[in-house]
Amino acid sequence: MLEKLKPWTDRFGEDKKEIKLKIFYLAATFLLMSMCLVIWRPMQNSVFSKTVGVHFIPDVKLYSLLFVIPLVLAYSILVDWLRRHHLLYCFTIIYGIGGLFFYYFLSHPVYGIANTQTSPDRWIGWAFYFFMESFNAFFSTTFWAFADSINNHKDAQNYYGFIVAGSKIGGMLSAGSLYLLLRFLPTNNQTMVLTRAFILGSLFLFAAAYMIYRLVRRVSPDFMHGYEMVYQHERGKKQENRSIIDYLKSPIDGLLLIIKKPFVMGIFSLTLFYEIMIVIFDYWVNIAADHASTNVGSMTAYWAAYTFLYNTVGLMVSIFGTTPLLRILGVRISLLTFPIFSVAMLLIGFFFPTAGVLFWVLVFLRACNYALNHPVREILYIPTTKDIKFKAKTWIDAFGSRIAKGMGSIINISFKGAAPSAALASSLSICLSFSTIWIIVVYFLGKTLQDAISSKKIIGEEKTQDAKTISQPNNITV
Repeated sequence: MLEKLKPWTDRFGEDKKEIKLKIFYLAATFLLMSMCLVIWRPMQNSVFSKTVGVHFIPDVKLYSLLFVIPLVLAYSILVDWLRRHHLLYCFTIIYGIGGLFFYYFLSHPVYGIANTQTSPDRWIGWAFYFFMESFNAFFSTTFWAFADSINNHKDAQNYYGFIVAGSKIGGMLSAGSLYLLLRFLPTNNQTMVLTRAFILGSLFLFAAAYMIYRLVRRVSPDFMHGYEMVYQHERGKKQENRSIIDYLKSPIDGLLLIIKKPFVMGIFSLTLFYEIMIVIFDYWVNIAADHASTNVGSMTAYWAAYTFLYNTVGLMVSIFGTTPLLRILGVRISLLTFPIFSVAMLLIGFFFPTAGVLFWVLVFLRACNYALNHPVREILYIPTTKDIKFKAKTWIDAFGSRIAKGMGSIINISFKGAAPSAALASSLSICLSFSTIWIIVVYFLGKTLQDAISSKKIIGEEKTQDAKTISQPNNITV
């Protein structure tokens, strides 16, 4: 009897090995990408504030919305031309080269950060901010769209927490190292550290591209399907001839899907609510950081400490919160956790509006978003079509988040002339209103996801295949 079962048990062991190998390479890729992000991101506000001026931050957030639109259109075209992993190659290599470009100019004695005179005419500050906005916009969508396309719900529930944990470890290492260097090095050496951080970040991106190359080479294609219904559907679509009209509207397919599909519009609203809230908090903490810092180095150290803290908290949440929540409570309940937590954080900020409290509220909001909300939200994409995973997701993460940041910036700008206490109280009241709607939307998204998994349907496609012809794990708690 045992001998008859042995081929099946051996196959199960091989399956687990392939899945774990896939998760290892995804976690390593996300770790390296996050190490780059954590090194560069603290410099975004610091460089802009000390070259252009801190009070222009709401303005540049609005302008970045226009900057990202053509990039989203170009990315949507690439989705039709390139394979899934090639999109990640493009992202890591192009931005790696961009990092080397800014290393050269920001280390320049006149154009770079050695020149401490602030002026709206300092083009390098504007250029670097736009570069980082586009990097932030495509950072999440390129990685997670690829991960969502090669994992099913069971893999996501069991392992997405570990992928996020890898990114948090990378974030802690990078942010902690950057903070210690800037905190204890003499001021005249800080410029050298900051500019060389661009080289290091570029190397991390090139290494991430290599990890994806190893994943594609070493993991069996049988374990790169993801949600089987979607995989079979996309195979059928490859055999269809596309009309000229299809090619012409390809760049805006993602936008049309957001408008036409309520489920996708719901995911878009999740990004909208979070980004508006975080932009408002970020602006007030930014003002406090600017007042407490005298140069780019000290301000970057402040943001590096903040980044280290939210990555540390995020690591704890991803290990002890995300994975257990998904395995025990399922996706539907886990989706409700973050918006309810956000309401609690907003109430704390509303009743105790000091600089220290707002700083820690921002730390916990960022940490729980990256460690819990983000991976849980990504599971919503798994039973969707490729166009939703890549095109609509890009419009949501890149363009949609910019719209939200623009709306948050409009709120910040509109309260510029008001007393600080009144402006902060009004801003937080608006955030609380959005959070109430957020909870309602999340409830209906979870219900739609549960119905799709139970009936083995593809979200975003009217025609579904016969479920009997597809072998897809269905023992999943949604």
